[in-house]
Amino acid sequence: MDVAGVSDGSDGSEGRRTPTGRDARLWRVLVELSLSVGESRDDSTESAATPRPKPFAPGQLERLFVEFDDAYTTFVEGMECLPSETQLVAVQAVDRQLAAMLRAQEEELWTQKGLREDARWLEVQRLSVGAIEAFAWPSQRLALVVPGAVSEGRGAGESSGTSGGPRSRA
Repeated sequence: MDVAGVSDGSDGSEGRRTPTGRDARLWRVLVELSLSVGESRDDSTESAATPRPKPFAPGQLERLFVEFDDAYTTFVEGMECLPSETQLVAVQAVDRQLAAMLRAQEEELWTQKGLREDARWLEVQRLSVGAIEAFAWPSQRLALVVPGAVSEGRGAGESSGTSGGPRSRA
């Protein structure tokens, strides 16, 4: 990664600009959403020689939802210039999907098992990747942007279902 924030391609994101400010916060949450689903589903195919990632902490899925909601709201309210129609539609699609999951009021959806098995999380992953692509942002976490994310890793385990999912954005 060079100093200007344009990738040199060494992280697989050739020619992509690392976002800053409000964009960076939204980007970070989109990457976390896309990777959370992928890591939870990859967990079942890991070999015995591969160390298992740390389990999700109770409430982590709910935290991601709240973070996305806040980052999306801040992004929209603070726009200095409008994104392209493709970019706006892509990020709105993630918001609609997560809002629909919230409205479903299914406690099981917000557990590690739900993340691993419910097709709606695959849709969140697909839409998050689509939004990242629409903005031409890198699709991987970078240690510079999310300290410790690359070395710590994250993954499956049991997420508590006691919270009943995220709260409504009333």
